[in-house]
Amino acid sequence: RRIFVCCVIISFISVSSNTPKSFEKLPILQVITVVVDVIIGFILAIEIAVKLKHHGLFVGEAACARNRWFIFDCAMVVFIWLSVILQVQILLGIVAGLRASHQIGGVTLFLLFFLLLYGLLGVQLFGTCTHCVVNGTDPTNVTLSNLAIPDTHCSPDDKLMCPAGFQCLELELSIVERGFSGFDNIFISIKTVYEAASQEGWVFLMYKNIDSYQEWHGYLYFVTLIFFLAWLVKNVFIAVIIETMAEIRVQLHNLWGNSKCSNRKYATQVNIEGSSTNWLLVNRDMENSSPRTIDAWRRALKSRWFHLMMLMLIVLNVCISAVQPRTDERVWSFYSIAELFFTVIFDMELIIKVITLGPRGYIKRNIYKYEAFLALVTTFNTACSYDVLRSFPVLRIIRLVKLSPTLENFLFKIFGPARKIGLLVVFTLSILTFMSTISLQMLCHVKNLHFFATFPEAFQSMFQIMTQEGWIDVMHEVMKSVSGRTSIPVSIYFILYHLFVTTVVISLFVAVILDNLELDENLKRLKQLKVSEQSRELKQPFRLRIFEKFPNRPEMVQLSKMPNEFLLPRLRDSFMRQFFSLEYYELCFHQFNRKSCSLTCIALQAVNHFYINVMNFIIKSTQNASTASSFCFQQESFIVNRDSLLFVSLMVLTCMGLTCRLKHEHNVVEVSESFSCCLFVQKSVQQFCILLKVQTYNNMQSNGHIVPPKSDTKATAAQQDVDVKQIHLKCQQALLKRQRQEQELRENHPLFDTPLLFIKRGSQLRKFCKYIVNAQYGQKSSSPNVTEQGDSQVIHDLLGLVPYLDWFMILVTVASCCSMLMEKTTMRIHDTPSLQVAEYIFVISMACELFLKVVANGVFFTPKPTFKDLGGFMDAAIFIVSVVFLCTLTSSHTGQFLMILRCLRPLRIFKLVPQIRKVVIELFRGFKEILMVFILLVALIFVFASFGVQMYGGQLAACNDLTIKTRKECHGIFFQTVWFCKMPHLLSHQGFMVPRVWTNPRNFNFDTIGSAILALFEVLSLKGWIEVRDILVERMGPWHSLYIHLFVFLGCMMGLTQFIGVVIANYNENKGTALLTVDQRRWEDLKSRLKIAQPLHLPPRPPGNGIRAKMYDLSEHRYFKGAIACCIMIRSLLLSIKWTSSDSYASYPLYASILFTFIFLLEIIIKIIGLRFLGTISSWRNRYDMVVTLCDMAWVMMWFLLPAHNDYVYNIGWVLVGLRFFSICGKHATLKMLLTTVAVSVYRSFFIILAMFLLLLCYAYAGVVLFGTVKYGENIDRHANFATAPLAVTVLFRIVTGEDWNKIMHDCMIQPPRCTPHHNYWETDCGNKTAALVYFCSFYVIIAYIMLNLLVAIIVENFSLFYTMDKDILLSYNDLHMFQVTWNAVDVKRKGTIAVRDVESVLRLLKGRLQIDKFRDRLLLKHMCYEMERAGRKSNTGYWSNGSTESFYVTFHDVLMMCAYRSVDIRKSLQLEELLMREKLEAEIEEEVAKRTIRLWLERCIIKCKA
Repeated sequence: RRIFVCCVIISFISVSSNTPKSFEKLPILQVITVVVDVIIGFILAIEIAVKLKHHGLFVGEAACARNRWFIFDCAMVVFIWLSVILQVQILLGIVAGLRASHQIGGVTLFLLFFLLLYGLLGVQLFGTCTHCVVNGTDPTNVTLSNLAIPDTHCSPDDKLMCPAGFQCLELELSIVERGFSGFDNIFISIKTVYEAASQEGWVFLMYKNIDSYQEWHGYLYFVTLIFFLAWLVKNVFIAVIIETMAEIRVQLHNLWGNSKCSNRKYATQVNIEGSSTNWLLVNRDMENSSPRTIDAWRRALKSRWFHLMMLMLIVLNVCISAVQPRTDERVWSFYSIAELFFTVIFDMELIIKVITLGPRGYIKRNIYKYEAFLALVTTFNTACSYDVLRSFPVLRIIRLVKLSPTLENFLFKIFGPARKIGLLVVFTLSILTFMSTISLQMLCHVKNLHFFATFPEAFQSMFQIMTQEGWIDVMHEVMKSVSGRTSIPVSIYFILYHLFVTTVVISLFVAVILDNLELDENLKRLKQLKVSEQSRELKQPFRLRIFEKFPNRPEMVQLSKMPNEFLLPRLRDSFMRQFFSLEYYELCFHQFNRKSCSLTCIALQAVNHFYINVMNFIIKSTQNASTASSFCFQQESFIVNRDSLLFVSLMVLTCMGLTCRLKHEHNVVEVSESFSCCLFVQKSVQQFCILLKVQTYNNMQSNGHIVPPKSDTKATAAQQDVDVKQIHLKCQQALLKRQRQEQELRENHPLFDTPLLFIKRGSQLRKFCKYIVNAQYGQKSSSPNVTEQGDSQVIHDLLGLVPYLDWFMILVTVASCCSMLMEKTTMRIHDTPSLQVAEYIFVISMACELFLKVVANGVFFTPKPTFKDLGGFMDAAIFIVSVVFLCTLTSSHTGQFLMILRCLRPLRIFKLVPQIRKVVIELFRGFKEILMVFILLVALIFVFASFGVQMYGGQLAACNDLTIKTRKECHGIFFQTVWFCKMPHLLSHQGFMVPRVWTNPRNFNFDTIGSAILALFEVLSLKGWIEVRDILVERMGPWHSLYIHLFVFLGCMMGLTQFIGVVIANYNENKGTALLTVDQRRWEDLKSRLKIAQPLHLPPRPPGNGIRAKMYDLSEHRYFKGAIACCIMIRSLLLSIKWTSSDSYASYPLYASILFTFIFLLEIIIKIIGLRFLGTISSWRNRYDMVVTLCDMAWVMMWFLLPAHNDYVYNIGWVLVGLRFFSICGKHATLKMLLTTVAVSVYRSFFIILAMFLLLLCYAYAGVVLFGTVKYGENIDRHANFATAPLAVTVLFRIVTGEDWNKIMHDCMIQPPRCTPHHNYWETDCGNKTAALVYFCSFYVIIAYIMLNLLVAIIVENFSLFYTMDKDILLSYNDLHMFQVTWNAVDVKRKGTIAVRDVESVLRLLKGRLQIDKFRDRLLLKHMCYEMERAGRKSNTGYWSNGSTESFYVTFHDVLMMCAYRSVDIRKSLQLEELLMREKLEAEIEEEVAKRTIRLWLERCIIKCKA
């Protein structure tokens, strides 16, 4: 088998070497490949013959004809021999150059849907672009002299865009001359849309089309294209891979369990030593008998100071090696002496470890092997001095991971299972190699195509396509080199390859990282318990605990009369508690629990003491977790023994001076407190009642004795139930304890909760301010019995989102931001009074807001202060900056700094809107993991930058005259050719004389460690790395391209995907889904699906076989629906030709569209006849179709009534066709689910998108201040600049997609003498290097690496919600559809509710997984019916009633959720709190059904006895 595998690998290498360029460079290679193919062909043919002899061809169980792999092997052997024949013919001169998963498919179909949609819209909106040419130019014969300099696109409607003597003309150019991109026809349009969706070159297409057509058309089209296709639809592929990996992990977990294979390679022998009480694991490898000197060295190696010393030496070694300049000759200097010193130190460390641990013990750990390798390499470099080896000490940075255990654990989680990452890397390289070989064999004979001349060049080209940087240039170059008809399949080939590697392969890296971060299923359950236990640890914040440091100074309060006219002072609990002890009562209570004495004994002992002691005793005892479960209370009554509790209540409450009202009915005592007692007693009783409600225990005998809990039949879950109940109780106790502490602080400290330390708590001013601050829509209208709301509920929720004051400040802040949008370099706030008025309004409004909030809530040392978090301090900073800026209004550098700080004003909305604030909090919660990834990437950049400095420092400089090779000859001037046209057939020979300069590349160099880090950071974003590679190959040699390829692969494929994985993991953790098991997550998804599920809006079939029944059957027939879908698709394809009144042929698709309009009208008529009008409009799809059809009919009337060749009629027509195209999604299940996924993702990510826009707005304002007057450069031009805030927003949106962001940054870093400096920052056209670095790098990291990945997280969450295979969900879509059909059969009136008595009919009619056997599941049916009876009573009356169920109704979702609960294993699927509530409900239902059954049996017995 190994021989055959080696033969296959050798054959693959032979195929990769079989190219004309390779034979041209090495002629003997042609003969070698023929010989190798002949030998391998013989070996593989012998293998096939042996298999045929052993297994047979057709006869037998293992016949070869039944094995697909055997058929594949036979085909490969045939191809090898055909290749040998062709090669032999080539050698003889006869022939010369004769070569020329279900979810993935669904998502690909969804992508094609959007590509077709935007392709059709692009044809109608844009079409062919026009150019500025000299008057009288022949459009069929254009030369360079006819074009403007530079070549400018224009609009025929705007005559001012072209200079004098030029006209705007549409040129008749071929597809090659136009550059293979555009919107001329549907095929080129779809290809262009896919290229734009890859976020490569889309911005230049947008600029070209906004020059030729209406500006808002271009911005709207391309921005929505990027948002939906690039950010939403293509990210669905990541969701597919992640869900698949999760399912595989769960299947393996269920198959193998938690068994872990021990790695014997790293195992070590241990001894168990110690006494009988203490045991210690001792490593035998470390404790072998050895001399005392070695023992001392071993103790030194284990010591903490040795590790710290070595880490400090590593830091010094890394820093010195990184900043060491490159030198061609070996000279003694500080760096060489330091290199020698560190080499000796680390060699000594190596020797000591080898002697101490022994050679065998030393090589057992990989980290020691790594240290030994570095020590040997640095020693060799110290002796011989090679440039490549000089930076190897920098690799010791990996040892610094030991400084941070958190970082070490994070690395272990990410890369711990190195097998998966390694296999994925091998898989990626295999895909690249395989596709490179195929592309090489297809394109190696194409003339003048250097991308696929040899295998290394083909590999580089396919790797470049995978990184998406310049992949369009590669594809267009190949299309231009091949023949005309071959260009279409070539483009399809490259697009399919790009789609696969950028969606599937890259998504695999994200899925593997998420899988490594995922916890084990059992560990998740333990974590859930741990989180629940931690939730009870509620402490007062430090700003309130500071009052505990001061002495208590309670103030006297006014006395009040009680209803019995006894005057008692209002004594505080905190004051009385210091006069007595509760030890006696605790002893009594513990004896009560231990001896199970009656409650009467406890009452007789408690009557002899003061009533406050009794109440404190009760409260304190109920807060004891060990004795918490000692009572049983159901609903609002205390079910205990009447005599015992009556006696205790009378004695205790009489001593307390309370009024008791006792009602004897069915052994139930109802106790009500008098609200005229002192404040402490009232609060204590309320807290006591709350505690009694949350406590649970089993039984109480009739004599009042407590009975211990009985053993449950489900013994496996009993302990878990107890833990959950105790955790619940502890959380309630912690909350009550915190409330009591706050109450004590309020009682004992006069300055507590006192705003500004002089405004009293109960002052009228503070009450008025509180009323204004807290006034909110819907405060008084909230009720506990809220039924299902209509569509207006969304508006009500929006109005009640924040208080009225915050709504007012949101509007003021938005108005202020709009006024800041109008500021530009030519209209500054310093010179514009109207802008100053808006500034004054904002400052005054914010001053009033802060005054009201400070008076109402205090500043800092209050329970709800105004400035308690970062948002409050940010508000204060924004207000102070605004006031100072208004007071100065100068154009100095101080004024510029204030204007930059003023740009943070949109962040006020982060504070005012709680949902946006929640997004920021979630990001900050996951900041630690994001910081870890950032540290890893910085370390990677630092290592590669150090190597780059030593290898390329000072080596990349060259003369701008490419004919000059040496620096001595680089002087004088030369003629520089200038290209001002992108048309490939028009070569420019024009230019001007420029001086020769010996300089580095414009945007990068490796001369210093700082410039190298900047260059690699730009490469990390996959922008500009092609230029770095080409320059390295040109000036250093082809092998140096390995440096940049390796960095791109490690940094981008494995580094940047960590950002996606970490952001998704943090999002799941903040949403509470990270600790959910797979079953729990499926249950949460099922609940979300059931919430949005609705009854089928389909009326019942009319009886009989009349015309209505036939129309009903026709409208619901699948062939009829398929025919309508085909008509929609054919009509949509009519948009493949641009509808314009200037072309005569455009009327033909228009008439065809009118014909289809009548077909759709006929469809609506059939549905109205069969379903009736109300039944038709009950479905939103039918309503949408009806509205579009009516609009189509109105358009048809306009076509016949208005004058011919009206552009408005054409435009309205194709818009209506586009709207009709959306209705096809409702007719295809996969498209419908995926469109629902995208729509819900957009809805749920609304506040994330709003947060991104606000952050982008802040950067846009700052960009106007910093770079508003920067001169035009390579990418700063009339389309992309910071002159105004709207233009800055478009530039920043372009940077979010990564489109040449680094070139824009370098344009903004321009310095003298290339610009004109000035002391006024509004007058200079220079940039700011430091500000540009901070501005662009921070923006790109925050938006592109963090915020955009939140969209991926939301898509992944919603993908599992809507588009999951039926076998992977708890309740399939077929089961849900069957329930909807059954519901429709009972709910004849389509109200969405049925009577409780009809629930049994629905349950009996169910089929599939929800089916209930009426004989076998009779008890279950009773339980379900009674559960719906409880739901009907609660929803109709709001309280439990014993009346008739005739008037009780339940909703569609009530019955559906009940069926869902009964169809799953609640112990696996439900979380702890929900499980506790559900089990309690089922226990109550079981008890009540048992009572009813017994009562019914007794009644029947009585009737029989009477009879």
